[in-house]
Amino acid sequence: MSNATYLANKGEKFGVTGNVWASFYLNKESYKGLVEYVSEFGFKSACEEYKIGNDRLKKWLRYNGRGAFVTIAKKIEKDIVENVALAA
Repeated sequence: MSNATYLANKGEKFGVTGNVWASFYLNKESYKGLVEYVSEFGFKSACEEYKIGNDRLKKWLRYNGRGAFVTIAKKIEKDIVENVALAA
């Protein structure tokens, strides 16, 4: 399998192009560090630490992760939407 095919397949899995998926790629060590940081300090703190927006953080977690942490990310996203709705 070529690198281009790999990227295209990964992108297709998430409904994006291979180039988009590649732009959010993190190596395993970086991803593990990110997960640990978010688990310990939360989404908001992680965004500040990594100097990124909430959307990018969610994509880093979704495109690189599996299972439980992706479920946690979805719950946090749902809570954010509910909080915005309550504030409005």
